[in-house]
Amino acid sequence: MLSTTLFALSGERVLHSSSLATVINNWIVMRHGGTAQSLISIASLSRFRTIKRTTSFVYPAFAAGCFLIAVATAFSQQSDGATLPFSLVSLVLLVGARVTRQASIAIIVGSEVVQTGFGGLHEAASLVTAIRSARGGLSHGEQPKFHNHSWMRNYIALLV
Repeated sequence: MLSTTLFALSGERVLHSSSLATVINNWIVMRHGGTAQSLISIASLSRFRTIKRTTSFVYPAFAAGCFLIAVATAFSQQSDGATLPFSLVSLVLLVGARVTRQASIAIIVGSEVVQTGFGGLHEAASLVTAIRSARGGLSHGEQPKFHNHSWMRNYIALLV
């Protein structure tokens, strides 16, 4: 948060600040975990991409096992209604796998790639929205505007 304070004192407008990065009018301060930071000019930004990862493969593995048991009990003649509970457990585990996903933003500047640390999907979607709005403001020569409600579109795109 030191970068946010420094830019506020220097007169720059902070568009977005999170644990991944701080976006101001013309710069992005990216955090790489710990105290390491990179300062990147938005004008030199070639492109950026989102990297998604699942923190644990235990959820999908157990979900597949529960789904297999649910299918087996559905075709069994003596299932005693065990199909629905195993199906629900499988669904809950798949939702848990989706919720625990993390994302990182990789910014490509020329031939170099600078990547943020991993954070939540909501943080990554908000950061993508802030970078797009800052880039759009630079291309039209106007003050960039950051709309908080447009992160939802990017969040849905990260879930897919």
